[in-house]
Amino acid sequence: MTIAAVDLSKAEARSPKARVLWILFGHRTYWLGQLAAWAGIWLLFCAIFVAALNDARTTFFLVDESFFCFLGLIATHVLRAIFFFLHWDRLGLVSQWPRLLLVIFLLSAGESWAFISFRPPLHHEVSTRIVPHVPSQGPRMHRPENGESPFPSVARFSFQFAKSLLTLFAWAAIYFGYRLQQMLKTAQLDRLRLDAAVKEAELKALRSQVNPHFLFNSLNTIRALIDEDRLKAREGITRLSELFRASLRSSEVDTVALRTELQTVNAYLALEKLRFEDRLQIEMDVDPKAMEMSIPPFVLQTLIENAFKHGIYPQSAGGLISCMIRATPAGMNVSVTNPGRLPSGEKYRESGIANARGRLKLIYGTNATLDIVQDEPKLVTVKMFVPQS
Repeated sequence: MTIAAVDLSKAEARSPKARVLWILFGHRTYWLGQLAAWAGIWLLFCAIFVAALNDARTTFFLVDESFFCFLGLIATHVLRAIFFFLHWDRLGLVSQWPRLLLVIFLLSAGESWAFISFRPPLHHEVSTRIVPHVPSQGPRMHRPENGESPFPSVARFSFQFAKSLLTLFAWAAIYFGYRLQQMLKTAQLDRLRLDAAVKEAELKALRSQVNPHFLFNSLNTIRALIDEDRLKAREGITRLSELFRASLRSSEVDTVALRTELQTVNAYLALEKLRFEDRLQIEMDVDPKAMEMSIPPFVLQTLIENAFKHGIYPQSAGGLISCMIRATPAGMNVSVTNPGRLPSGEKYRESGIANARGRLKLIYGTNATLDIVQDEPKLVTVKMFVPQS
């Protein structure tokens, strides 16, 4: 897992020069965050070290903390530059943080030494020992007098080092933690978009399987009617055109109203009844409350077609297809019953039931169900539940 930067990716996409400029100078949001963060640290240290003072030393502490925060801002900007110049953003977390801790340690030591050695001289220090000023030499750092060690005291350096280490570590945790959070959010959005694209592709593939299968069966029906009754064949073509019109309207949507789906079912049943006449009996029991509920297009038609193919067509005497639809607070219950027996181990892989089940799963996940049961010795029932949001 790596810390990704959307703005850095945009800079890299433009040119290597843009990337270098982004690293060296940052951007407006970054500097606003930097200034706000160090202003907050300055106020915090002032509250800790200055609040208890009520004499002239207050001003001296304010100067110290201002210089400390200035050095801290430079150190954190250097830390950020090192991180991106060395491409540590492309490493995993396990590899990133040891490197960051090492650089934080070194920058804290350097910042502490610079603070002690180069901080502006204070009035109370200058008044205790007069140091001649030579204008031609420019800014001077404090030089030790005779007998004074050229190195800062261990206690003072240790205090400044601990303070610098704490602030740099806190800054790194917040800054890189924020970038990690943005990376995770971006990765999650990308994963959701990918999942949605995959599901949409699978759904389109399943929808595309419905039309050839249905077209084959419908054309066979019309072909049989041509030799028997041309008027019925003409009516069959009209019904078929209605079905394909419905197919074109629903090809780009995931769900339609049950009222629309029933029009498709009625057109299909009218087409089959032209051929089988009295051998095909239909019983539709639809709850009026369910008429405006949503359902994937051609799913109910697939269940009716499956009942006709496995329950009516194999029997010379025909039979009854019974469809019952009920509305519930959670969704829609659908049951389609046809005569026949359910062979042991039957999966209906070639029937379109698997297609309908796959479409339901892609749209509703595990909330939708579709099962085939042998309710009675000579009756097979397909039970479907379609949830409603």
